Amino acid sequence: MENTREILYFQEFERRRIAEGLHDTTAQELIHLSQQLELAFLYLEQDIVQAKLEMISAKKQIKTIMIPTTCGTGSEATCNAIVAIPEEQSKKGIVNDAMIPDYVVLDAQMIQKLPKSIIAATGVDALAHCVECFTSKKATPLSDFYAMQGAKLIFKNIREAYNNADDMEAKSNMLLGAFYGGVAITGSGTTAVHALSYPLGGKYHIAHGVSNAILFAHVMEFNKDACKQRLAMLCDVVEPTLIAKSVDEKAQYIIEQITDIVKVTNIPTDLKEFGVKMEDLDFLVDAGSKQTRLLVNNMKELSLNDIREIYLKVLKP
Repeated sequence: MENTREILYFQEFERRRIAEGLHDTTAQELIHLSQQLELAFLYLEQDIVQAKLEMISAKKQIKTIMIPTTCGTGSEATCNAIVAIPEEQSKKGIVNDAMIPDYVVLDAQMIQKLPKSIIAATGVDALAHCVECFTSKKATPLSDFYAMQGAKLIFKNIREAYNNADDMEAKSNMLLGAFYGGVAITGSGTTAVHALSYPLGGKYHIAHGVSNAILFAHVMEFNKDACKQRLAMLCDVVEPTLIAKSVDEKAQYIIEQITDIVKVTNIPTDLKEFGVKMEDLDFLVDAGSKQTRLLVNNMKELSLNDIREIYLKVLKP
């Protein structure tokens, strides 16, 4: 704004000179004044744009502390927020670094009394964060570390956390795994599992973790040929006893473990249980294909027909 003030001051000085009589102002001075006026308007436009940006950009005003009450979203570690878009019957993400908390408290007592169904849904959501981020195009060494460690914690503890409400060690490990998944999201990003789940939550109000669980294994099976090396690396961390197995066997092991976890935690796997009908398929394909923020992270490009085939696997006749 300093440049603008200086030029406006000069303008006022010149205006007074002109008001006193043009006979004292040469043609060269008028040209110079015209140039200064143009420059002043340019600075004004820039200042207005900057002021508008400052007004609409979210800024953190106070220190924030996050205490998760589920073992799933990982939002206590991310710069993301998900909002429903009713007119589109879908969901979209908002990303802003101001949403990253200053402090996080992971207290297993906060999830001790959670219903089993919420342990299951949020736990599988956290597992999806870890596996998707590890197999994302945007994966980094930092996100890889947190994704692998988070996946290991969740694979090893979700069944016990689901079956035994008093197993506080398992629940503490689930909280930490979910937190690690959130860190991985911030450094990498989820992929087609989350992308295709958003229309399920937006239109049919299926819980986010449940919609991810329904699609999880099917998307990873579709992706396998493009990311089997990464899935095998994940297997080496999660189940080191399989180190001598082939890449294909280890990749398949991870996908089978995902399927088994969804099964033993009793998460429904048929969209028809939630009122989704075969005639809704075109809507799902169209809405899912628009989630480009996440689809661009997927190791394997999805055509409209690919998306259709994945939804058909969970729309059982």
